[in-house]
Amino acid sequence: MSTKQVRVFCEEPQDNKKNKKGKNGKVVKTAVLGTAFGLCASAIVGLSVALYFADRTVQTHETYQRQMDAVYSRAYYDLLDGASGLGVTLRKIGVSNSPRMQQSLLYEVWASASLAENSLAMFESQDDGILQAQKFVNQLGDYSQSLARRVGNGTPLTPEEREKLIKMGDMADVYMNALEQVQDSLGEGKMFVGDGGALEGFTSAFSQFSDPSFEYPEMIYDGPFSDALESREPIAFMGEEITAQTGVDFISDYFKGYEIQNVEYIGDGNGDIPTFNYSLLVDGADAFIQISRHGGKLVAFNMSTSDGAEQAVKQEAGPTCQQNALAFADRLGFKDMQVVWSSSMNGECYINLAPVQNGVILYSDLVKVKVRERDSRVIGLDATHYAFNHRDRQIPAPVITAAQAGERLSLPSESDGRLALIPLHGMREVLTYEFECHSDGTYFIYIDALSGDEVNILYVIDDNGMGMRTM
Repeated sequence: MSTKQVRVFCEEPQDNKKNKKGKNGKVVKTAVLGTAFGLCASAIVGLSVALYFADRTVQTHETYQRQMDAVYSRAYYDLLDGASGLGVTLRKIGVSNSPRMQQSLLYEVWASASLAENSLAMFESQDDGILQAQKFVNQLGDYSQSLARRVGNGTPLTPEEREKLIKMGDMADVYMNALEQVQDSLGEGKMFVGDGGALEGFTSAFSQFSDPSFEYPEMIYDGPFSDALESREPIAFMGEEITAQTGVDFISDYFKGYEIQNVEYIGDGNGDIPTFNYSLLVDGADAFIQISRHGGKLVAFNMSTSDGAEQAVKQEAGPTCQQNALAFADRLGFKDMQVVWSSSMNGECYINLAPVQNGVILYSDLVKVKVRERDSRVIGLDATHYAFNHRDRQIPAPVITAAQAGERLSLPSESDGRLALIPLHGMREVLTYEFECHSDGTYFIYIDALSGDEVNILYVIDDNGMGMRTM
């Protein structure tokens, strides 16, 4: 009831505003007014009670919405966690030639599919797309579990089963893409419940499951083991402690040939690698540099560039870019480095360097370098992997040859196989032969140089324009 309605209701009735004289008339008028004010008070009390319960109803509804949003959010992020890498894992199984690895990966798929089935059920949707997605993950889980048991009993995968697993990997990509569409809505601050909420987008995102599409956009590659960090102590940067001013001197030495201006110490970095942080101008462009407080090593460097507007064509970085990256790293004290991957896009070259010890690539010790393509100028560097991992290793001699290792592959190799020490399961490193193979995509397959076992498979995947990476 509005304020205006209450005010009208409390006025004296119009009939009683007529000329009523005498005592009786006064009594009548007083009685009518008393009744009117009593009704007015009752109305106000009633209104107050109604508003109170309406407010409580709104609060209860909002509480319910928050609770349901929490339920949907938990289910969604469980789905996202289980879907991450699912397509890649299925493709790995399809090309793996090791029963032990096949079984392990099949059980991973089974666990992810079981989680997805339970989480999708939380949405209680009768939408055809979601029902088809539930059917897919249910069948995928059952199929993976049965294959894992059979492989464990000594029966190898057939060529038809391998092909089917790879096709399921395509379907898993569609599943992951649907979830990522919902993530865009959540990134805009939307809740799941409510008008225009992410729940509506969740339902529509799975509509493509009735007719899945398998188109892959162009990519940038970030290189094998680009995300592997084993230690959380910078064992390679453990020299004598320097001062912030000494760090400025190191910058001058490292950037000879560059125009350095306005070097300003802006604070300490107190992360896993203690650093001094600086802002400056490098060749007239804004730049940021981190120098390790122990040893004065260049940990990270990045300068702004306007070359991003150049033609976006992915290709291998040219030899001049690679040579300049190697020369810059050598000047910083990173010796015996080799280019292990390079690519170019938007006018910038991305080059991964790794040290080589006795002919063996040390993948854990990567140094990432960014080079401007038009003049081969180094415009960025990240040495955190090197800082955490580089040391002299006791590397055993291989027991099998590269040719013998190549016989263990299920795909034809594009390379002869090169020795590489790769990180495996945390702190462990394994001496392997690395083979690059192609079959509807690029795989890097690693064969243990001592036992001949297949120990890892990396698959090159599209990261939706954010860069190509391996898993």
